[in-house]
Amino acid sequence: MLAWRRVTLVGPAGRLRAPAQVAAECGEEDGGVLLTAHRFGQVVPYARLLCRHLAARARPWAAESELAIAREPGLLRLARRSGCRALVLGPEPDPLVREAREPGALRAAARALRRIRRAGLLTVAHLTLGREGDDAGVFARAVWLSTAGRVAFPRLTAQEGAGPMSPAELGRGLAWAARMLHRHRAIWRRTGIVGADGRAALIANYRLRRAILREPTGEPTPAMRLARVLARPIRIRERVPFVSTLVGAVAAGGVQVRSAWLRARARRDDARAAFVIRLEGAIDARAARKLVARVRRALGRTPERIVIDLGGLELVSLTVLTHFLEEHASRLGELRGQLAFRNLRPALTALRRNLHGMVPNGALLEQALEETS
Repeated sequence: MLAWRRVTLVGPAGRLRAPAQVAAECGEEDGGVLLTAHRFGQVVPYARLLCRHLAARARPWAAESELAIAREPGLLRLARRSGCRALVLGPEPDPLVREAREPGALRAAARALRRIRRAGLLTVAHLTLGREGDDAGVFARAVWLSTAGRVAFPRLTAQEGAGPMSPAELGRGLAWAARMLHRHRAIWRRTGIVGADGRAALIANYRLRRAILREPTGEPTPAMRLARVLARPIRIRERVPFVSTLVGAVAAGGVQVRSAWLRARARRDDARAAFVIRLEGAIDARAARKLVARVRRALGRTPERIVIDLGGLELVSLTVLTHFLEEHASRLGELRGQLAFRNLRPALTALRRNLHGMVPNGALLEQALEETS
C-alpha cells in the first residue's frame, strides 16, 4: 500500500473536491489509490457520493479515516462494493484513545476495529508510542488493540524528540511489541485467510516476521512487567465518605462514590533511577491493599526506588487515612529512602483544608516521604 498513488480529497482552497473530479483522477492511471488529506466518513453524504463515483472506475482504493466510521455500517459496505480495500487509521485521531478517561475506552476501540473488518475492509493502524504521558504499559496496550481489533497492518513508531522514556527503553519496548505482533497466533488472528485480501495480508505479515526475527531479541523491561501487572483498573467498592484532593471542591469533605476506579500507570525514570507509579481516579483501603500486592508481585524485593505520583488522584476514602495507614505505619518507616511520594504536599494541603484542618495519620506521610530530588 505504500506504493499506492496518493490522491488528495482537499483542493488548493482548502475545500473538499468534487467526487467526480476525484474519481476522474483516480482513473487516470492503473493501480491502487490512497485518498488523503480528509478523513473518509467524517462527512457521510460526501463519502457516499464519492463511493458511487469510484465504483464506476473499478480501481482498488484505500482512504485515511478514523474509528468513528465504524458507526456507519452502511457506508462501510458501500465502500467495499465500490472497490475500497483498506482504511488507514492514526496517528491522529489516536487509535489508542489515550485521552479517554473511561476504563472501557480501549475495548470500545477494539470493537470498532472489528466492525470495520467484518465489513470486509483491512485496517492499517499508525500508533505513535513514547508520547508525553505514556507509561511503560503503552506497548502492551498497542499489541492488545492491534490483536483484539484484527488490525492487519499495525505500524508502531517512536515519538520524535524527547519524551518520558529513555531511547533504550523505547527501543526495547518497540522491539518487544513487534515480536509479539508477529507471532504465528497473532498474525493469523489479525489477518485471517478469508478472501484474496486476507491472504495477501497474511503473506505480507510473514515476510515482515522474517525480517523482525533477524533483529535482536526484544525482552520486556522491568517497568513494562510492572505496568502489565498494574494495567487492570481497580474498582472502588467501599461505601464510605471520600475526601477530595482538590481545594474548594463541592462537598469536598463527604463525597459518596457510586462508581469510581483506581488506575495506575508505571514507567521508569532514569534520571532518578526509580520506578514512577502514577495514581489516577479514586482510592479506598481495599484498592490500596490490592495495589500494594500487585507491586510486590511484580517487583519483589527490588533495590530500586519507587516514587508514587499522586498528581492524578482526585478522591481518597477516610479508611485510607485511618485503617490503611495504621496497618502500614511500621512498613512506611522502614521504606524511607526507598519509597517517596510526588505531589504529596499539595494533596495533603487540600485534604487538610477539606477536613477543616485535621488529616488522620498525615504525619506518617510527611516525615521524609515527600520526593525532594
